[in-house]
Amino acid sequence: MIRYLVCIGLFAVVWIVNIKEMIHAVKKRMPSEIFIHAGLGLFFSIMIIEWTLGAFNYWERLDIFWLEIIGFILFIPSAYLEWTSHEMLKRKGNPESGKLDATTEFVDSGIYGIVRQPMTLGMAIWSIALILVFQSLLSLLLGLVCVFCFWLSATKEGEHNISKFGEAYKEYMQRVPKWNVLSGLLKKHR
Repeated sequence: MIRYLVCIGLFAVVWIVNIKEMIHAVKKRMPSEIFIHAGLGLFFSIMIIEWTLGAFNYWERLDIFWLEIIGFILFIPSAYLEWTSHEMLKRKGNPESGKLDATTEFVDSGIYGIVRQPMTLGMAIWSIALILVFQSLLSLLLGLVCVFCFWLSATKEGEHNISKFGEAYKEYMQRVPKWNVLSGLLKKHR
């Protein structure tokens, strides 16, 4: 009984926070923020449900060890993408009021010189990592929806940045890929 209550309580907290952020994003007319918080809500839902109920064999998991290891390894590049993108935006984006979505300066160096949307890419990799770690039908379905939400967020953020930064961002889009790290590294190396 306690694990159900823990699951429901954590689930409620995650969705209250993310729905609050989504309502704020609707008021600001920021579709990218709506999709990112929908994806984050689902991402944390996977973790909560799998740790509180899935761990007690309420449903079948594949438990393929090498896939689980790959999943855990994927947390490293996702954390790197998240951390470096946050740091670059804080240092060079000159955010108003300390919020990263309120940057006033166009950032195209560091990780942003390799991929345009490292934050959402990191979140998408997190989602794939969860699918591989938990290996259940629930994690597969919700994880794929998470990846789609983060991809939509990246696409909508690009549209927002065009209206915010104009031609400079359009030129940047031609130079730097949205999520393709290999292509971004090759272009940067040339």
